[in-house]
Amino acid sequence: MPIRVPDELPAVNFLREENVFVMTTSRASGQEIRPLKVLILNLMPKKIETENQFLRLLSNSPLQVDIQLLRHRFS
Repeated sequence: MPIRVPDELPAVNFLREENVFVMTTSRASGQEIRPLKVLILNLMPKKIETENQFLRLLSNSPLQVDIQLLRHRFS
């Protein structure tokens, strides 16, 4: 099933190259499916690689998954 990710996420193109069914938020808003909502706080030093791994794992679910990434601002 597709994973819903923010339109500006850098991992979108990378995941599409790996044949992971990614649906951007703007495209998914027109559908009438209630997705499972998941919030991810990524504290790993290699952000993009780690987000790709999370999204690849979540895309194997039979459910439509709505991914939100929490951003932490360090002072």
